[in-house]
Order: sequence, then C-alpha cells, then structure tokens
Amino acid sequence: MGEDRGAWVVSGRVSHLSVVVVNFNSGAFLEATTTALLASLPPGSELIVVDNDSSDSSAAPLRDHDGIIFVQLERNVGFGAAANIGAARARNELIVFLNPDAFVPDGTLQRMAGYLAAHAESALCGALLLDFQGREQAGSRRYDPTLLRSWGKAVRSIVPTHIFPTFDRHDEPLPSMPVQVDAISGACMMVRRQVHQNIGGFDEGFFLHFEDLDYCRRARDAGWDVGFVPDAPVFHYQGASGLVTADRLLQHKHAGLARYLDKFGSEGKVSRAIRTLALAALKLAVGIAPWGFRLKNIRARRPATLVNDNELIKVGQMLSGTLPVVMLFGARSDLGDAFNARLSACGQNTVNVSRNPAGVRAPPGSITVHPDMLVRNRVGARLNVAGLVSVCPIWELPGYADFLTNPSFRKAPWVVLSSTSAVTKQESAERASQAVVSKLCAGEDGVVRMRSDAASWTTIVRPTLIYGGRRNRNINKIRQITTILRIKINIDFARGSRQPIHCDDIAEWATSLLLLGPVNQKEAIQDADQQARKHGTIISTRPIRVDVAGGEAVSFAEMVNRTQATACAGGIRLYCRRGVAKLLFSLAHWLPWFREVPGDFVSRLEQDFLFSSEEAIALQSQVFRRFYP
Repeated sequence: MGEDRGAWVVSGRVSHLSVVVVNFNSGAFLEATTTALLASLPPGSELIVVDNDSSDSSAAPLRDHDGIIFVQLERNVGFGAAANIGAARARNELIVFLNPDAFVPDGTLQRMAGYLAAHAESALCGALLLDFQGREQAGSRRYDPTLLRSWGKAVRSIVPTHIFPTFDRHDEPLPSMPVQVDAISGACMMVRRQVHQNIGGFDEGFFLHFEDLDYCRRARDAGWDVGFVPDAPVFHYQGASGLVTADRLLQHKHAGLARYLDKFGSEGKVSRAIRTLALAALKLAVGIAPWGFRLKNIRARRPATLVNDNELIKVGQMLSGTLPVVMLFGARSDLGDAFNARLSACGQNTVNVSRNPAGVRAPPGSITVHPDMLVRNRVGARLNVAGLVSVCPIWELPGYADFLTNPSFRKAPWVVLSSTSAVTKQESAERASQAVVSKLCAGEDGVVRMRSDAASWTTIVRPTLIYGGRRNRNINKIRQITTILRIKINIDFARGSRQPIHCDDIAEWATSLLLLGPVNQKEAIQDADQQARKHGTIISTRPIRVDVAGGEAVSFAEMVNRTQATACAGGIRLYCRRGVAKLLFSLAHWLPWFREVPGDFVSRLEQDFLFSSEEAIALQSQVFRRFYP
C-alpha cells in the first residue's frame, strides 16, 4: 500500500489515468461522454472503450478514433467481464470505470485521485452520483447487502417508509468530507490497478448488477478501505443502454443478489432452501409492485427517443458546468412559464428549480432540478451560472444562501421579484397582512446581504397586481365563478384604482434587463447608493429596488367587469352594495377558495394603489400593455 503518490497527482493536477468505458447500445451518450473526457483528461491518460456487441450505431464514431483504445467484443459478455478486458489494456496506475451515460464535471477526477493519494489504505473510491435533477442516486454509497436489507429495499420501493433497513445510503445526510463506506457504484469508481489485479478484477459470474458490490467486498476482505468522495460529483442518467427491458433488468438484479448472498451469506445460517424461497418471494414482491422497480425502469427509458436529438446529452452538459445557464426559481408559476418561454426564445439554457418537475413547462434548452441539488447536495453542484431570475416568494431565496453566495456567482446578474404588497399592506391592521409585509422585507434584506460583495448588478423588482397565464388565482377565480353561475356582479363601490401588469410584460422587461444589463450601469449603481442612504442601510449599495406596473390605471370594479365579460356574453347582472359585499366576503373567508382574502378586503377595494414604472423603464425600455384579462 505504499506506492508512489506522485503517479496520480502532480502539482495538484490529475495525471496518468486509464478510463474504461463499457458500452452497450448507449446511443449518442457514448460519443458525448468520450468527447468530454478527451477534452479534459490530463496528458499521459488513456481512454479505453469496450463495446459489448452493440446493435445500434453508438460505437461507430469511435472505432478509428486516434485518441481512443477501442475494443470490439463479438458478444455481450456482461459489464464485469467487459470491464476486466478494458482494465487489462490499462497502462496507468489509476483505473477509472465509468458508465457511458455519466457526465463528469471538471475537478471530479482530480478530487478522487487526490483522495487516493492522501489515503494509502484505500483501494478505490467513488463519486457523488447525482441524477439529472440533482438528487443523489441510490447506488452512490451503500452498506453491504444482506437478505434483510434487500427486503427493506424492496418494501421501500413499494411503500414510502424509512422503517425498514436498506443497503442504500442516499437518504442519510451527505458527509462534508470523504468517508469510508462498505461499497460504491461501478458507474464511476477509481481503483488502483495493482489492487484490481490482486483481487482478480470483477467477478465475471455477475452479468449485470451487484458486481460492484462484490468488488468492494472483496477489496475490503483483502485489507483495503473503500472511500466515498462527496465533493466529486458525477451526473448519471442511469438507463441509457437500450434494448434492455424492465423484466430483463429484474432478472439480472435477482440473479446478482442470489450470487452475492451465496458468496458472502455467512449471516444466513438459515438453510439454502429457506434463502432460495425468500429470494423467490423477494423477486415476486419487486416484480408485481405497480409503482416499484418495474415502473421506475420503464420511466427511466421513456425519454430514450430524446437521446437521438441530443437533448439529454445537453442536460448532462448543463449540469456538469460545460454550458452556461440562467437559473430560474419559482418556475412552476405563470411568471415561470413566461420567463422560460422568453429565455428559450433568446437562446438561453435555463435551469429551473422545483420540487415538482411535472408542473414546470420546460421548453427546449430548459431543465428542472430538485432543490436538494442546491441545499443538500450543493457541494456537488457545478452549474456555470450566467444569470439568475427569482419569481418564487422572495423570503424563500435566502434558504439557498449557502449555494447562492458561492464566489462563482459574483459576476452573474440577478433579477429578483418581490411585491408592492411590502408597501400597500404596511398600514393594514390585519395580522396576516403584517406577516406578509414582514416576510417580504426580510426576503429583500436577505437578498441584499447575499449580494453585498457582488461584482454584478442586482435588481429587486416590486410588481403590482399580476395577471395573465393559466394559473392566475385572482382573474381566473372571477372568470370561473362567472362561467359556472352565469351571474355578473356589479360592485360600483370598488373604485380604488390599480395598475395590473401582465406576466408576459414582466418577463419581457426582466429578460431584456438580464441579458442586456441596465441602460446605464454606472447611473444604476449611483441610484442604488442613493436608495441605500434613503433607507438608512449600510449592508450594500449594489441592489436596486424598482416598481413595475401596468400601462393603465383601472378601478377594481372595471377589472371585474372586463374579466366577467370574457367569461360569458350573457348572464344575470346583480348589483352588490358595500354592506352586502362586506358580509359576503366575511362569510367567504371561511371557504377554502377565499381563505387568503384579508378581513379588510372591502375597504381596500376603495383605495388607490398606484405605482410608477419610471425607474424600471430607465433601466431597460419597455411599453407595458393596458389591462386585457
């Protein structure tokens, strides 16, 4: 275990790696992964591709590539056997086994090599495997499989519970430093070549699945440790190999588990017959689970047609930092839809942040990541952020402070939406309104603190009443009620003026500001200095606060009339007096649809809430439309 560490790390850089990629019908993933590797591997490294008799054209571009050692097999011998064939061609002291659908950000291999150089007791180490939404994958770090843990994994795939044990550790807190684990994934593992030879490589009796767990177990039995490097991220699609059905995968998993337990099942003092019956029952439980492994594998293959269009490859490049992106918080909203459309039309690659990707309208050039990527797994986030737009409640943004205050974000411009409610609800006696004001102001102050040392500009935008889009609660509720009841209510007393602004107008103005910058950046910063002195703050002079309002001042009563006119042509018209309206809203306040309506809503309908967009237009020219619901 006392080899020369200089063979792997020279002056802080990775040197002399042999990367082995096993391919089986991986489509366009293979060429994208190998192209990225060839551009990033240090001199003296080598890339070995072993093709397991693929029937697609994935390996064709690599057969005669000068920078690749290509090995064509006449039949599919399985992952472990093919990996051994590739490792036998390796000349360097460190071998990296990498799946063809794994995208490796800059610095990942360097950190893994640095770990092995600093830990002579470790035979191999694994990367932090993240899916294409930035969540840690189940195989990233593991315990040794046992029959009980395997049962627990099967049950967890059927019933969302953490009661039962499993050999996956991705639900545990992510360590801040490299740690020793029982096992890692073969999707990306780095091993000392001498260790690989000493333990006999992968057990070729495993065709697919559990060969990496067996490998780690035998390395540990030989006296070595297995390391997990949490700050070495790899984005793994998982399931790029075509022509492998869900049923076939289940068969491989079952066969692999059975072989593993036969080899290391000393804990199973029960008879072989009982274990065989238990494995059969486990196979049945997994196979019939309608929302278990079977559908997970099917879902993993559903976007396979996109691979031919290089869409998934682009996702991997965006996640690994190869392509610059604009981050969008609050994408599952009308404003999120509008910004996604505008940014896509401008040729921008957008990364949406949402816990519900299905609810995000993601156009080409847009992907969605889970908040876990920015909070729990932020050490693995390698996004190349060129700009940030936030349309989520502004008080949620400071929750990502550890990620957003990364020095790499200092040069990225920010556009963050707040609300004019921070002003209009200040005088309200309603507890709920005061809570909103408090959260808005706290959120704005949090953004100011995060951008205190920014090298680029930040604009905090306070829009007034927003309408437009398919989710708009205010306008759509009025339209729905009118359509169902065929009743048009006239509330002439609601003469307070508003300047409703369409979500598309906000998106168009803010996108122009983000991509083109303030018309006069020097004057904008001077305005920020004046605002800072005006508000008595010394936290920062960088962020600018501006209001944006629609192009027409219209009474609330007229807003309702125009909205109802779009819902139906005829219908009954009722006139509602102020006292009746106050009583109705007091009663409606208890209904689920109207619980957000404040107690002083009627009196607010008689007040003017008007704002000027002059400061916003001074930053970036825009004509805001009149109110057309």
